[in-house]
Amino acid sequence: MTASWATLTVFDALPPAEIARGRLRVEGIDCVLVDRSLLQLGIVADGIELRVPAAQLEQGRAALARDYSEELE
Repeated sequence: MTASWATLTVFDALPPAEIARGRLRVEGIDCVLVDRSLLQLGIVADGIELRVPAAQLEQGRAALARDYSEELE
């Protein structure tokens, strides 16, 4: 049986999408980036989806909502 995936958020650029994916992976949350654009041509038309298993959707939202700025020097 395959897990159903849900879109957590959509980005308009690759760098913030990669950062968010890294944050989720550190938290142990499975995730994938799905490119709905023509990024290889330098065009981000429909964005880049960050998808997680539907069962981890709320956990993913909480992970991305955490603010770590207080921990910076």
